[in-house]
Amino acid sequence: MDKGSLLSGVALGAALVFVLDPDRGGRRRALVRDKIVCGSRLTGEALDATMRDMQNRARGIAATARGRLRHEEVDDRRLVERVRARLGRVCSHPHAIDVEVRDGEVTLRGPALADEVHSLLTTAASVRGVHSVVNDLEPHDSPDGVPALQGDGRLAGSSFDLLQRNWAPATRALVSVAAVAAGGLAFAYTRR
Repeated sequence: MDKGSLLSGVALGAALVFVLDPDRGGRRRALVRDKIVCGSRLTGEALDATMRDMQNRARGIAATARGRLRHEEVDDRRLVERVRARLGRVCSHPHAIDVEVRDGEVTLRGPALADEVHSLLTTAASVRGVHSVVNDLEPHDSPDGVPALQGDGRLAGSSFDLLQRNWAPATRALVSVAAVAAGGLAFAYTRR
């Protein structure tokens, strides 16, 4: 008899004694059943959230592709919202910048830090529907003495999922699959 079979038999016997104990076995079986029910419910909810996340991502990718292929005119109000949303990712004080749009021409006004001006202009120009960008920004080397630039200005940071603290459900699922695959490859490699 090899060691593996002996250890497996001992583990199986201990588990049976633990579960079939006449005094506390019923309670232990109920606890195991409750854990299984709770785990299956949580797994179902996680799978549901992952599927919704993947569907929404697919819809977003499809909408982006359609938008790049179609060259439709965007109304000025919608274009203002698109530009403002994108500026929040590249500017530490986006509330200090006024965005005006007239027939696809975007005008940026207000105080901004000098090292952020170039990224503000290129980001505004990259928004779908923008034809041109007018720079009326007031560049400042530091926020000292400029009321609109006071306070903790923070950039929104990277939107790449792996660099965020809270991963989206689809990213979590892909990382889990990759970890299981890597573990399987490592196990197969050590078995050689």
